[in-house]
Amino acid sequence: MKKIFITALAFTALNAYSQNLNTADFGVLNLKNSDMEIPLTSYVKTDSLEYSMNINSNVHFLAQTGKSVLFAFIDKEEQYKEFYAFWSKILSENDFKIVSSEYKDGFAKINYESDKGLVIRNFWADKMDYDAKNEVEISKLKNELVSALSQKGMKTVSVMRVNNDAFRPTFVLYYIARSASAPEKEKILRQLKKGEDIDFELLADKVDFVKKDSSFSLVYIGKELGFVSKLATDETAALKKIEEYKKFLSENKKEFIASKIKLMDEPFVSGENTFNYLVNIYFFQ
Repeated sequence: MKKIFITALAFTALNAYSQNLNTADFGVLNLKNSDMEIPLTSYVKTDSLEYSMNINSNVHFLAQTGKSVLFAFIDKEEQYKEFYAFWSKILSENDFKIVSSEYKDGFAKINYESDKGLVIRNFWADKMDYDAKNEVEISKLKNELVSALSQKGMKTVSVMRVNNDAFRPTFVLYYIARSASAPEKEKILRQLKKGEDIDFELLADKVDFVKKDSSFSLVYIGKELGFVSKLATDETAALKKIEEYKKFLSENKKEFIASKIKLMDEPFVSGENTFNYLVNIYFFQ
């Protein structure tokens, strides 16, 4: 169980890190990445998809996705062979070419390429709002996400149902997306969840909404959203904070989307300062 728990922690960290992995990190050829709109293959649309596999102790099948690589931390050579057999079949059936593969020191990877600029991406649903003990609800949510991807021409190639004690009961989608020049620019399935209520109306024409999961959670298809909140003593100070943050975004080559100034129900006092306004700022990473 200790190994499985460590694996679960590794998945949490890798979700943020994996999109920055490039095939160059492993000494193989970089593939072409571009923001140019290359049409995805016309797939048959579907509203549901059966689970490819139930994940209990067999967590070695749970691939993480980098730029053009699938990888996992695996204990045994036999497990690596299973990992490779499963994922190489999915890659070949979806017109990806395997460039190289390797298993060394517990780390497995499969590098691939696509002459259409396509990649495999994944989405963990564990941070969404659902009853983890209700199989019907989980299946319904899975079908919603698969359908949303399908409507954007993004084929789901595998769905893993995770029932391992180290994880909240959930599922993981693996699907085909279009690559971009940077991970944050890829138009993929994402979740914005920062703990503050979201001003959905400011984002409605910027990304494709999939599910307003709660007042502070949005599942969407699009580039990576950024969100910060700031306190201000008055409206003048609030406007100044917005302009300062716009400058910061510009200097860091990030795209400002919109902002909203809100009068708080109760002032927040910190030392000699009394803050009456909350400033929400949205941007693309």
